[in-house]
Amino acid sequence: MMVKRVLIGSFVMGIMVAFLVQSAAGANPKWKEEQKAWFEQLGLKSGDIIKPADWKKVDGLLPPEMLEWLKRGDLPQLRIGEFMYDVEADDEWVNACKKNAGKFRLNEKEVLVEAATGKYPLWVYGTPFPEVDMMCDPDWKKNLASDPHGGAKYNYNRFNHAMRGSILHAPFSLEWIGPGGFERIVYCYWTQYCYWGRSDGQQSNPMKYKYLQLIGVQKPYDLSGINQLTVRHIDGRDDDFYVYIPAIRRIKKMSGANRSDPYVGSDATQDDAGGFGGLENSMIWRFLETKIGLLGIVERDAQGTNKMKGLPNGNWRVAADPTDVTAGWEVEGWKGASWIPVNLVWIPRPYVVIEATPKDPYYNSGKTIYWTDPGTGTTSYKIYRNKAGEYWKTLFILQRCLEWMGKKGYHAGGTCGYLIRDEKMNHSTLARITEYVELENPNITPANFTIERLRTLGK
Repeated sequence: MMVKRVLIGSFVMGIMVAFLVQSAAGANPKWKEEQKAWFEQLGLKSGDIIKPADWKKVDGLLPPEMLEWLKRGDLPQLRIGEFMYDVEADDEWVNACKKNAGKFRLNEKEVLVEAATGKYPLWVYGTPFPEVDMMCDPDWKKNLASDPHGGAKYNYNRFNHAMRGSILHAPFSLEWIGPGGFERIVYCYWTQYCYWGRSDGQQSNPMKYKYLQLIGVQKPYDLSGINQLTVRHIDGRDDDFYVYIPAIRRIKKMSGANRSDPYVGSDATQDDAGGFGGLENSMIWRFLETKIGLLGIVERDAQGTNKMKGLPNGNWRVAADPTDVTAGWEVEGWKGASWIPVNLVWIPRPYVVIEATPKDPYYNSGKTIYWTDPGTGTTSYKIYRNKAGEYWKTLFILQRCLEWMGKKGYHAGGTCGYLIRDEKMNHSTLARITEYVELENPNITPANFTIERLRTLGK
């Protein structure tokens, strides 16, 4: 019980993992015209203020459960904004995606394999299924709707967007926000070494991994030293999942069923990472629709990218910014909910809406609905239902664009954060990057991701 209560899960594969790298110039010369057309289609313009009494103007542009935030005044207004730059993928990435046409398929267990050999690939670069990629195939909508495995294929594409960051590291915090406002904060770190999706080519991968990941708690004292190692395999089997527990000075091996349990007592779970951080073949995926909706984003991130600084060792880093997401509890005189991010604008974007049903009967949630931006490969909203089919929680991912090495990456989380709102418990968790985000650190190698290293980190 202690293990289940204290850790269970690793939420943040995603606090920054969902990367879609781009060239600094961008690859969509028509992005301004497309954005203008979406405004016209919705009957909105940049600068509009949508108050609770005006909720019908945005009906259908957000998940209904989030629209309730506006209707009841938790979110006092939606300030409509616009992007000042192209957020979609660069030519190098799009060309790599197109070259994958016909290379991959799903086997009988819906695990990705090479089409010609049926073998599990050691490295996949670009989206593996360009036929359901908005940036690669003009018939992507028709293909997505007509393919019975379209939802699963789309999610494999989303996963590989997330892996393009190669070697990722960020300290982050988890804030508990209850009915009375702020309650407590936990400081953590997240480190990941990716094999798939990396732009520097195939790496030595004798153990046939997709990625390796370490997540740990640094403070407060009662949780400090909890560290978790996740090993994701290419063949679709359950993760190898180990946790060091300081209270008993032991490493415990956990099961895949723990992925939907709370992380260190927060409202977040391991499978909230990047929207969905679980195994693609652990869910039954069903495509629902494509539509134009509204993306909530911190205002400064609508204006331009975050330029990373190259360090002498080859690492790239950008510091957390004081104008990152601000919560209602931090603003004196705020009239909305204490857990609502206040410094946002809401921008028209295309969305793919997909439903996922867990195959594991012990998985804590029932069906979930994902709103994913096909132009960036990132998930904006995740709506949980419980086993009885009732609305339970919302995951709202605040996205941010980084620029480094002539590349540009629009990603979920990044130097911004996640909001997890549990309506059943009337409780929320806000995740934020606290110090910096770094990429391509050559000092982070597979040798960092071992059980012995896990034990050392916990002491």
